[in-house]
Amino acid sequence: MRSWRPRPGAGFALLLAFLLLALLPSRAAAQQTTVLQLGTPSLSAQPGQSVTLAMRFNAVPMAEDYSVFIHFIDANGVNHAPSGTDHLPPTPTSQWSGAITYNRTVTLPSSMPRGTYSIRVGLFQNHSPWDRVPLAMGSGVTVDNQLRYTVGTLNVGTQSSTTTVLQLSSPSLSAQPGQTVTLGMRFNAVPMAQDYYVFVHFVDANGVQHSSLNADHLPPVGTSAWSGSVAYNVSKTLPSTLATGTYTLRVGLYSMADPMNRIPLIAGSGVTVDGETRYTVGTLTVTGGTTTSGGPRGQDANAYVLTFSDEFDSGFNTSKWNDHLWYESSNPTLNYKVSNGSLKIWPQRDASGNFFNRTIDTDGKFSQTYGYFEMEAKLPIGKGVWPAFWLYAHPADARPEIDIMEAYPGGGPDSWWGDANLHPVNYGLTLHKANADYSYHEVPYATKLRDFSPYGNGVDLSAAFHTYGVKWEPSGITFYFDGQQLGPKYQDTAGYYNRPMYVLLDLWFGSASGTPDNTTPTGEGNSFEVRYVRVWRFK
Repeated sequence: MRSWRPRPGAGFALLLAFLLLALLPSRAAAQQTTVLQLGTPSLSAQPGQSVTLAMRFNAVPMAEDYSVFIHFIDANGVNHAPSGTDHLPPTPTSQWSGAITYNRTVTLPSSMPRGTYSIRVGLFQNHSPWDRVPLAMGSGVTVDNQLRYTVGTLNVGTQSSTTTVLQLSSPSLSAQPGQTVTLGMRFNAVPMAQDYYVFVHFVDANGVQHSSLNADHLPPVGTSAWSGSVAYNVSKTLPSTLATGTYTLRVGLYSMADPMNRIPLIAGSGVTVDGETRYTVGTLTVTGGTTTSGGPRGQDANAYVLTFSDEFDSGFNTSKWNDHLWYESSNPTLNYKVSNGSLKIWPQRDASGNFFNRTIDTDGKFSQTYGYFEMEAKLPIGKGVWPAFWLYAHPADARPEIDIMEAYPGGGPDSWWGDANLHPVNYGLTLHKANADYSYHEVPYATKLRDFSPYGNGVDLSAAFHTYGVKWEPSGITFYFDGQQLGPKYQDTAGYYNRPMYVLLDLWFGSASGTPDNTTPTGEGNSFEVRYVRVWRFK
């Protein structure tokens, strides 16, 4: 723990530094690393418990490798952070670029006084710990005269009136794929502001949340009426294809009106909380199952574990997919369905007579950082059709994008995208990084299938099914078509692609495919037809 004091004679220099910073043009400020509020800015814990701080910066490469300090400041200005809180971040600051996010877990002293603390962070030189680094401030962040940036608050032992989440009645569960497990939910409760939903997440050893296992529910007694000991059971049948391994069971509360706004609770004995306000209440060990589903095409199956799949053999699964983007409402005109082992999305005019976009995605239901993402599909034809298979980050400060397949057959033979009959004979693969205002900046990797494969010089992608895939690693990104690598691996040295992304399948209209018209074939017979979507993680 470091308690910062100005060096003798440093007061005037510090004042002068602040004046110079105030006079610098905004362009200079834009070159500074920006410190943002914690991913969960309001934390609660009891003395002796651990808290996880979701650190966030919008960064530029810095002059040297600085250390990060974390202070817990009480109402009297005293720092109570325990020894060892200061740290070197996982990525050295000299290599910082773009969005930097990581978790830092701190165990509070058992003797820590109860109260509310401001969480203040910053950077300092390892060779001169009293020299701190000026930073730009994100929304809601303030700075004191010691170059400490307030990024959140910590309530220690002050929420005795808040519901406490307890371990499951049987916190160590085991089962095989296809079997049913019963979760003994337990809370020490007070009446709450409204009737909240309870979520249950199954998270594997790599931090992947398996949406097929989610067990969100309304409890038998509404949380507005909770009081004292609340106990009930929730049963979940495990998928027959579930990978073996140990899963942590994380629970919490949310409002249906605002599902991303989770309710802070007190963690009971043995319970921990992560940076997403999810409380770990037990574990599930799955034995006797399979670890892969054959593996991605052209890859070593032994290197992968299946984390998500839809074979589209049992109807449209709303626990896995949404049928519109988060900022849109679903168009009531039906232009998609699951039948005969495929998801089909087709061009259709709605009640107003216009062609409309349809997006099928896993936003809020499945996301993953790194792994192999694969689709087998047959593409539609015609003026204006624009099918795509891509990955996107959930709304946040930065939203990178990996476009695995985008086709524009309506562009015709002069565009290289389509043939004379407006059948797709080529597709594009592109990477985008995003900055804090969501505007896109294409990175140096945007190409077409024809640049790397003989398939791109005449094969009709609407005539047969092909596989489209991407291998996404911390070191970079590689695209595949029918198991064949397309060009070199994009080296992600700046770490643009380092956060969870969800899967999108869509049939939109426009862009290089032109504007749809009366020549565009409508109906199920001209579908973007997907046989499966599968996602694996690396072992």
